[in-house]
Amino acid sequence: MTYLIICAALLFIIVPIFSVLPSARQKEQMAMRTAARGAGVLVELTSIDDPKPKQDKYISPTGRPLPPVLKVVAYRKQRRREGDWRKLPEVNWCRQRVRGDGWHWLVEPGAVMSRDLVAWLEKETERLPDDVEQVEESGFNITIYWHERTKGSEETVLNYLKTCAELPLYEPGEIDPEEREG
Repeated sequence: MTYLIICAALLFIIVPIFSVLPSARQKEQMAMRTAARGAGVLVELTSIDDPKPKQDKYISPTGRPLPPVLKVVAYRKQRRREGDWRKLPEVNWCRQRVRGDGWHWLVEPGAVMSRDLVAWLEKETERLPDDVEQVEESGFNITIYWHERTKGSEETVLNYLKTCAELPLYEPGEIDPEEREG
């Protein structure tokens, strides 16, 4: 009987210790995020609107509707700004994956946005991992929202961010120097 009490006491001490240790999946995610931070990418836990909000998963067990948001990880890389970037028009764009229907422009690119960048985005966004939900640029920050389900897919995401940040944002010659002054 004494041995049973000792074993039970040890279990009450040891089990909580093991429950605090990270799982293999959490270790993979930590390695992915560490690699991203090493490449100069900001990693942040966030949420976005679900592109398919009418799903049964947005109903609570009591039948109350829940807000249609996805919990995702945002990988952000800042674009290098031109010397007179405050005088340039702001360019924002957003592409969102709609399940079964591919990628769509949620926010269309502006007229001053580089055509090369638009063509590159339309081609390369298709090559992102299947668990990427949305890609956007706002305020010179390029952001990829995804679930980090596939180990090793962070290289694809990091290369995408790096290449996208290196491509010119503005169409050469589209912005008149006199417009910049005004």
